[in-house]
Amino acid sequence: MKRYVRFALLGALLLAIACGPGRFRTHDVGEVSRGGTQTQHHSVVLFIGDGMGIGIISIGKMYSEVSLGAELNMTELASSGTVGYVTTHSKTGPVTDSAASGTAIATGSKTANGVVGMTEDGDFLDNLFELAARQGIAVGVVTTTSVTDATPASFLAHVPAREMHPEIAEQIVESDAQIVMGGGYWYFLPPDSGMRDNGVNLVEIARQKGFDVVFDREGLESFRGERLLGLFARESMPFERSRLEQEIPSLGEMTEIALDVLRQDPDGFLLVVEGGRIDHAEHDNSISDALGELLAFDDAIGRAMQVQAEDSLITIVVTADHDCGGPGITGDEYGYPGYDDLESLVSEQCPIVQWISGYHIGTMVPVLASGPDHELFGGILDNTDINHRIRSILGL
Repeated sequence: MKRYVRFALLGALLLAIACGPGRFRTHDVGEVSRGGTQTQHHSVVLFIGDGMGIGIISIGKMYSEVSLGAELNMTELASSGTVGYVTTHSKTGPVTDSAASGTAIATGSKTANGVVGMTEDGDFLDNLFELAARQGIAVGVVTTTSVTDATPASFLAHVPAREMHPEIAEQIVESDAQIVMGGGYWYFLPPDSGMRDNGVNLVEIARQKGFDVVFDREGLESFRGERLLGLFARESMPFERSRLEQEIPSLGEMTEIALDVLRQDPDGFLLVVEGGRIDHAEHDNSISDALGELLAFDDAIGRAMQVQAEDSLITIVVTADHDCGGPGITGDEYGYPGYDDLESLVSEQCPIVQWISGYHIGTMVPVLASGPDHELFGGILDNTDINHRIRSILGL
């Protein structure tokens, strides 16, 4: 019984994450002119759980149902739509990194590990955001990593090496994106408060380009503009269980604001939402942080589902760029764990979970979809197919 007491507080926090869509709004629908308008063309919300293989989904589903008494939002989404599987290999090998897999989803073309938005020979590849913007479709990305990290960068930039964060930041400011939110202010500011050694202040340039630039919850709550660059951490945002709620918005909250803005475009929108730190926790083999990040990601899915219920022209697609770590609940020589042992998933010591590795693995990942044309995502697909099917839905 002591473990129940020890983890009651964290369990309550995770329950709020799993069951609390809609808690955060900067305004009611009628308070500003942009509120309430629905899209007249098809729109897509693409959720990418970085490192989110079937193992962590299985663990999250079991924990949520048994310990929190709540079904995952992605389970409900899958039950109302289509489920498939996705191969993730890169151009150069069976195990991908986030740059190659993000590029495959964003552009529909394979590339080498470490390359963003380009072929391995250096040729630029048009991405979904560029194609959509040319047709007047609003685009945006939300992440828990730095906005310059490999997955969001695949929709915003073209560089031969994913480590080129300052160059990616420059391309973000010059992009047509309407919404960009996550961490990474370090790459936008000069040396007195950041790391840009050329003295250029990209925050000021972003403001000249029409972005409202905000750095905390207060700034986000006061936002009433049309373009938003939200930079809420120096690099990646904190793990969910360490996030200071009074200062830093959650992934679900950022998703909700992004949808409020983008859905005002009558030509439709494309929003990419990355749960980027699932992968980071799995590299650490930390099941507690991986579970917290998964539930926060699922909360964001639930908020998008609420918007989809009001707008039948929105398709929601949930997938991953690759698996990582391969966590699994396992029996051992002493027998099989009981449901009470699921409490250890939120502790520092978790004897019932074992990991294949601390790195990416080449297994297929799931894809879930609901809304118009959701059936396009059934069967066994390649990650490049995700791109082509989204293009079909949006008419790109």
